[in-house]
Amino acid sequence: MVTLGFMASGIKNYKQKMEEKQEEAQNALEAKSNFLANMSHEIRTPMNAICGMAQLLSERELGDEESEYVETIQKSSESLLSIINEILDFSKIDSGKMEINEEEYHFNSLIHDVLSIIEFRLKDKSVKLITEINPNIPRIMIGDELRIRQILINLLNNAVNFTHRGSITLKIVWVPQGSDKGVLEVEVKDTGIGISEENMGKLFKAFGQIDTRKNRNVEGTGLGLAISKNLLELMGGGIWATSTLDYGSTFSFSLPQRVKDSRPSNYKNDHNIVVRQNDEFKISFKAPTARVMIVDDNKVNLLVAFEIMKRFGFEATTIDNGSEAFNRIDEHLVTYDMIFMDHMMPFMDGVETTMKIRALDSQYAKEIPIIALTANAIKGVEKQFKDAGMNDYLSKPIHVDQLNDILKRWLPLEKQIRVVDGEEMKPVPSSEAKTKEQREEDLLFSLKGINIENGIRNCGGNRNVYIQILRTFSSSNLAAGLESYYEAEDWHNYEVIAHSVKGACRNIGAEDIADKAYKLELAGKKADAAFIRANHKEFLDEYKELISSITKAIIQLNVHS
Repeated sequence: MVTLGFMASGIKNYKQKMEEKQEEAQNALEAKSNFLANMSHEIRTPMNAICGMAQLLSERELGDEESEYVETIQKSSESLLSIINEILDFSKIDSGKMEINEEEYHFNSLIHDVLSIIEFRLKDKSVKLITEINPNIPRIMIGDELRIRQILINLLNNAVNFTHRGSITLKIVWVPQGSDKGVLEVEVKDTGIGISEENMGKLFKAFGQIDTRKNRNVEGTGLGLAISKNLLELMGGGIWATSTLDYGSTFSFSLPQRVKDSRPSNYKNDHNIVVRQNDEFKISFKAPTARVMIVDDNKVNLLVAFEIMKRFGFEATTIDNGSEAFNRIDEHLVTYDMIFMDHMMPFMDGVETTMKIRALDSQYAKEIPIIALTANAIKGVEKQFKDAGMNDYLSKPIHVDQLNDILKRWLPLEKQIRVVDGEEMKPVPSSEAKTKEQREEDLLFSLKGINIENGIRNCGGNRNVYIQILRTFSSSNLAAGLESYYEAEDWHNYEVIAHSVKGACRNIGAEDIADKAYKLELAGKKADAAFIRANHKEFLDEYKELISSITKAIIQLNVHS
């Protein structure tokens, strides 16, 4: 009995220690996950600025040398992002958080995208890319297209890195296993430097880049093959390699896939028609009347997002903190069509701001699309966004094609003008008649050079009072007085009228013209005739144009009232 007592006590202590160690391991794993989430955000936030600004610069008319500099920035940014993604992917696999998402995909589209990237990387090398792709591969399959693309690019990138002459061959065949499933068998063969027998065992191990001294100029983390092996195993496949030192290597993998459309894909080996990766993405629509708010505490990120969204024909409202964004919706000065909300901000982050907006007692606050802007690439944040009431998310750095999809998905259809071959089509007709308030806002937001929100705020948040002030503004005769005193060179009274114009423009939110009026007011006070003569005509033309546009809007409002 004593022996049994000692044994029971020992087992209890052992179990307790194991539970403590398990808890320590879980805490360590959680700490690592939090660390990676923070590092992901901290690295991707400045990367968003670098990639975004480089993209905006690439669309300008630059000299050959400057264009080359911008292209180098873009390539280096993409390379750094690739390294970050590999580290994060490995962490997900290591912690068991990697998920496989199976969806329908077009085989030809997948191969087209992969070869576009590899062809671009080979353009400065004397290496031939050969494809041997079975024409009978099914047209549409079901699998994780993103991960298959990642594996193919990993293997082909390795071949590009270690092959300096000769060829790289991509061979793909299909082994059917019934009418609705089969196995993709893929082979990537190169004539590169090869791998010694002693190093073959290191190939699929993490951080296992071989002969690092000899290959110091090769980019990468040494995680690509380890990640590919793990991904293939998660998808039910496998990978292996053969190699001869100084003669080349062959990497092969097999991957089961289900079939959606069994018609043959007939992929053609014509690389001359492969679209280059750096071709400019063509937006599919414009939305000049869209009202979008961007919330981000980083001024550079706001500028990048603002400039990229201008390509879609509208100028977004930018807010640099969650509290102000909440106040805008709470006060309901204007209705936005959607909000882009940064995830991690000081004081009130994007999740908290969204939850406060959703808790407001208005249908508008509950239904407005809120899109998370996130530099956090760790799995699990999507659920956090959804639980907070966010509708979707957009990763940083912002890519125009992804932004195009998000805007198209969430902006009202009646505000989208399709762009086909560079031509704008008519807007999609709305299925519902617009309210008087919506018509008012559309007209007000069509006015150029006016910050409507500031104007309404200056009127205590009362839209009707603001419209009444616009009516008064449009019927004023200050332009005539200003012109009269200018002709008479009566600078004292010119100063008085300029002061009135400044105040009136500030009240309605016409900040730029108000600033110009203020400079003319100061010039009148100093009797600086030279400055007034140099700027009077341009200012007067802008001021008259503003009055004219407001007058037209007021007439439209009267017609529809």
